[in-house]
Amino acid sequence: MKHIITLSGDIGSGKSSVATALKQLTQFEIIGTGAIQRAIATQRGLTTLELNKISQTDRSIDDEIDSYVINLGQTQDKLILDSRLAWHFIPDAFKVFLAVDPLVGAQRVFNAARNDEKNPSLEITLENNFKRQEFEDERFKQLYNIEFRNHTNYDLVIDTSKNAPEIIAQSIKDTFEAWLNKNNP
Repeated sequence: MKHIITLSGDIGSGKSSVATALKQLTQFEIIGTGAIQRAIATQRGLTTLELNKISQTDRSIDDEIDSYVINLGQTQDKLILDSRLAWHFIPDAFKVFLAVDPLVGAQRVFNAARNDEKNPSLEITLENNFKRQEFEDERFKQLYNIEFRNHTNYDLVIDTSKNAPEIIAQSIKDTFEAWLNKNNP
């Protein structure tokens, strides 16, 4: 069994921060498909929200990201995948969903002040997050017939609204090790 942990979750749930803390505990490599998506958006001169809109009619964006993730699941080990859909493409991975209160998520995204996202205020950030979430939900349902926010898809669901990434990472590591022991008698 490969040692792959997929981190999916709500926008602003802290996937990247938790992945970084988890790397410290496991020494696994982090691969973030959000960074791949942002790079594709930047190459096209778009925001991630604009790229999400385009991807509703341009399947090549999803295909590019999906192929990359599938290949990782087949060829790599000791990975943390920060990806909304890696759980779907790597069925043998340990699947984690990070949930967050929408306002807390918006505060995190706003404070991150990413250059590729236009979020001049907390209110606009919250609105952009809801729009992005709606686009993603519709697109994933249409393309893959999945509901990635359905918590039954995951081995572990954690609300990240109140705890530090290090505490969340430790909980993931502990649950992952128990999952490994259960699946590798």
